[in-house]
Amino acid sequence: MIEREPFSTFKEKVARLEESSLKQFMTAVGWKASWDFENNRPGDEARMPELESLEAYILNLRFFIQDNEPTSLRNLAALYSNECRDQRYLEQFTEIRNAINRELNRELWFRFNDQKMTYRQLLEGMIYSRFAHASKKDHTLLQEMAAHPFGYMLALNEFLRCLAMLHGGLVLIEKLNRAAFANS
Repeated sequence: MIEREPFSTFKEKVARLEESSLKQFMTAVGWKASWDFENNRPGDEARMPELESLEAYILNLRFFIQDNEPTSLRNLAALYSNECRDQRYLEQFTEIRNAINRELNRELWFRFNDQKMTYRQLLEGMIYSRFAHASKKDHTLLQEMAAHPFGYMLALNEFLRCLAMLHGGLVLIEKLNRAAFANS
């Protein structure tokens, strides 16, 4: 018998992300990076989410990226491999997870201090050194970037893109979970 708890928690946390103020902001209003170089400050048309919205979203997002949670994508992959009776669903899950990982492993479109950074490094740096933890030593490039207001705006803009991509993947996986384990 398959343990239902990870799927129940997965569904609950995806629903929280779907209903979050950050998701509403990103889809209804949308964010916009803008910088006034003359005055070295955000441009008048800049629209970025509130810190509280980001922190609340990340609190729930961590259930999918931290392997100490049964709902992490890595742990869910093991559940699919061991328990999914329909090969098509396993393949679909693997395809979605691989697409997420492919996107996270892509390099950002810019370099900072002539160094490359991937979306995964940015995601982990923002979460583990700025929003949910204070582990700055493992994320020095992000810390250097975030020390400059313009660099922080660039990082936050790409972080929001990363969250939007992850969000879409998580919604697809939640729908797949319902189909793959409906009779379990």
